Amino acid sequence: MTARRLTHCLLLGTVGVLLVAWSASAHHSILAGFDMKSTVTVTGTVTKMEWRNPHAMLTIDVKNPQGQVESWSVWFGSSNSMYRRGWRSDDLPVGAVVTVVGYPARDGSHQTYGGETKLADGRVLFGGEAPSEAPASALPGAR
Repeated sequence: MTARRLTHCLLLGTVGVLLVAWSASAHHSILAGFDMKSTVTVTGTVTKMEWRNPHAMLTIDVKNPQGQVESWSVWFGSSNSMYRRGWRSDDLPVGAVVTVVGYPARDGSHQTYGGETKLADGRVLFGGEAPSEAPASALPGAR
């Protein structure tokens, strides 16, 4: 192997390793951002649904106990995994009222991760990725 060819191989290998490392660091653990040992239930009106990867996101307007409207973000698993669980793009139209039982944000913000979502037609679909670290009793829908 010539020195030039060796240099190209090393350069290509280095670029490949850097791309993999960058991609891995871009995705985060749901355990870091959400409390997987407790749940929160919110009922609100759909204002936006983004079917995207790596996480789909629902935005709903929720009335707090004082009657003020708060915008909540509901993080789900990937669009692909949601589709395999029975979700379809027309399940969450703007204006529909839904109830979400999910894991609350650790920082206290108006965010929750996955869990069960009761749709306007009464169906209940699971949209998260249940971590193995969470006890079964903490999973939404556990009895």
